[in-house]
Amino acid sequence: MPVSVAKVLARHRKDGESLPDSRAELIFQLSWLEETECRKRVEGLINRRDYSTSELTLRLQRDGYPSDVVKSVVERMVEVGVLNDSRYADVFIRSKISSGWGELRIERELSRRGVDVETLEGWPDSYFDATNEAERAYELASRRRFSGRDPYAKAVRYLIGRGFSYSVASDVASRLKDEGTLLG
Repeated sequence: MPVSVAKVLARHRKDGESLPDSRAELIFQLSWLEETECRKRVEGLINRRDYSTSELTLRLQRDGYPSDVVKSVVERMVEVGVLNDSRYADVFIRSKISSGWGELRIERELSRRGVDVETLEGWPDSYFDATNEAERAYELASRRRFSGRDPYAKAVRYLIGRGFSYSVASDVASRLKDEGTLLG
């Protein structure tokens, strides 16, 4: 039983309200409370930030709401437009691009959050182009200093870790090395 439902029941008991007379009435009241509290929880979560349907489903299940209640509430939120994986992914992608993430890392993170990038309209062409990707990687890497035994390898690993392809990372590291920016 979710904590929020238990708190409501405890509050009813403290206020002197009696429990239902029959088992069927009790089950009905519990089901109604679970759904009501689940909707309230969704509203509270969505007011703070956007979620993918998969993320929200997992979050509600971790909070102890029954699977059937979670499924019906999440479906209803999708119906009315509160949850929209495409909108969520678009905002997420644009945010991460401005944070310096590469295509591969964004794709990996969206997948982890339950969004299939193959179903997104315009992915990846409307977000990335080859020259822009290389320039973003260059700008990101040129702000850092890579020193030590093999600064070239450090620069490549750094860019790959940020989600850029090996070819882009290698080209950018070579460019930095040719410019004399890399130490070593």
